[in-house]
Amino acid sequence: MNNRSLVRKIVYILMIVALLLPLYYLGRPASKGAGKITELRSRYRMGQADLGKLDPTSESMRLATLGMRGIASTILWIRADYYKEEKYFDRFSATLNQISMLQPHFISVWQHQAHNLSYNVSPEFEDYRQRYEWVKKGIDYLVKGTKFNSRKPILQYDLGHYLGNKLGKADEKRQYRELFRNDDEFHQYFVDKGLNALADDAMGPDRKPDNWLVGKEWFEAAYELVAAGAGIKKSPHLLYSYAPLWQMYHSEAIEEEGVLDERARFAWERAGREWKDFGNRELGGTSSDAVILRSLDILREEVSELMKKFGELTGDARLAAMEAKKKLIPEAKLAAFNKPREERTPDEVRTAMEVQAQIDPSYQEIAGQLPRAKQIEALELAQDLTRAETAYNDTRSLRDQVNYSYWDVRAAAEQQEIMVDARRLTFEANRLIDVADVKGAVEKYEAAWSRWDKVFRYYPVMMTEEVGEEVFKSVNRYKKLIDQELDESFVLAEFMSFRRAYDADYLSFDVERTLAAWSERAQKLGPAEDFFSTPFAETFGIQRQSDPKPADEPPAEVKEENAGNSDNENPGESK
Repeated sequence: MNNRSLVRKIVYILMIVALLLPLYYLGRPASKGAGKITELRSRYRMGQADLGKLDPTSESMRLATLGMRGIASTILWIRADYYKEEKYFDRFSATLNQISMLQPHFISVWQHQAHNLSYNVSPEFEDYRQRYEWVKKGIDYLVKGTKFNSRKPILQYDLGHYLGNKLGKADEKRQYRELFRNDDEFHQYFVDKGLNALADDAMGPDRKPDNWLVGKEWFEAAYELVAAGAGIKKSPHLLYSYAPLWQMYHSEAIEEEGVLDERARFAWERAGREWKDFGNRELGGTSSDAVILRSLDILREEVSELMKKFGELTGDARLAAMEAKKKLIPEAKLAAFNKPREERTPDEVRTAMEVQAQIDPSYQEIAGQLPRAKQIEALELAQDLTRAETAYNDTRSLRDQVNYSYWDVRAAAEQQEIMVDARRLTFEANRLIDVADVKGAVEKYEAAWSRWDKVFRYYPVMMTEEVGEEVFKSVNRYKKLIDQELDESFVLAEFMSFRRAYDADYLSFDVERTLAAWSERAQKLGPAEDFFSTPFAETFGIQRQSDPKPADEPPAEVKEENAGNSDNENPGESK
């Protein structure tokens, strides 16, 4: 019996040793010659230290929870929500710090609670200076998160948004921008945390850090992480659009604040250059091919050329394919389809559209109508045409999503001296209203209108969005000053006609894209006539004057730009 027990013990010991040997081999520390697990951790950067900073305090807190970190975190989240609801904001802030110690590598902790601080807590205070301090707390919270999660570019991306949108788009944006501009301690804090907020690229025209440009620096930091292999769940066309957009918003902000000289033109010139660089970047689309936003014209020409070849090869095969498919459509529906468009009832219009979709043949179906000798060539052309159309549609869709064409034309227009002058005169007129100088304001406005008229004639897309809205408001101020209605002789009569239709949503949804496309063609080819003098303008609700005045000569800057714009660059289309 004793011998049997001894044998069993020896077997157990041998089995334990046998298990320990591979475990030692796999888990051997680096100091003893790295084991397989250490090697894999090093190769794929899977260790906790590779995620970011290891803080002794946070490690101690997790040890103190005795393996119940999840329960402790849940209790703290509940407590934080209670403190926020009861407006115990100091306790709320302290509790958030405790949560971050327990879950430093859980990205949602940093994102959710930073949003709480900057967006939910800050509005609770009446003084904008106090609100600014709580916005800063949210930004500070995100900055700390980047140190614990150095391989997660989403936090740098969020920082770019907070510094731009929260400080530059809020109702208190003028006060926030001024506070940020002079917040030397906060600027140094960014420098200490690894972002040079005092670099030349982050400086505004007064040589102080600008919130839009510092936000842009955070986007650039996120791009560097993505380029190094870090993942981020953002579409590339959206992700990479923000840095140049923030340059645009910076340019817009300094003009609103009265910087209306060469500094503004330089800011817009840089914005336009960066926007073009973004348009030349390879982005992912719905197909496997990369998408380049500025290649739309090339793709359009390719589709047109392939369509021409396909039409020449197939001849009347499309009509034959349609007639074959019509035989499968019920007579009642065909009757609605064959009725003249102007005579159709609303129900018949819908029926006709349905029939049209049913009888439109695919390229392969058209090729199937040809003799066998031509079918192979037609099918190859059909395949090429489908691929080209997919690339064109992908490119156009992504351009629309980032409003590429509008911003491309906007940057070009804002660089023109005549537009800077128009902005300056409007700004000065608004200032004169504030000091009750009615005569001076009227004179400034009237000098501005002729300049805005030229801008709108050669860059009609400027009549939409923020620029058109601000000019429209200024015209209404002018009407109150002169205390009379404006008739067709008013220099901006066409603009006012357009803007009323635009604000009432009478125009097509893609009006910005269409107007931007007109401006792009004008920049490339040089317009023979301005936009308002074309019948094309009437489709946008613009009533031309009965005795139209002759088209003004384009500004010198426009002529120079047209002369140097004969390359194959392809500015895009609007939303």
